[in-house]
Amino acid sequence: MGTRAALTAGTVLSFAVTAGWSYMAMLTIGPSGPVDVSLHHLPASYASLADGPTRNGAELFAVVAFIYAACLLVSGWRRHRRGGA
Repeated sequence: MGTRAALTAGTVLSFAVTAGWSYMAMLTIGPSGPVDVSLHHLPASYASLADGPTRNGAELFAVVAFIYAACLLVSGWRRHRRGGA
């Protein structure tokens, strides 16, 4: 499993986790309200878009970072066990 395969697996897993998480948030909390996006406050607009599906952007970032780190760690571990470069 090369680096490209690890990144692809991380992308697929992250998409699945985000979709499931946002679906569960919609069922338990209800649909999120309209997002106010303005060019005058770009960081706040980006934060509201990132928080949108799960309502917690920091936790979502941490979960996605963990998924990518785990995929890359497994890829490196498998490459090391095979003795490949």
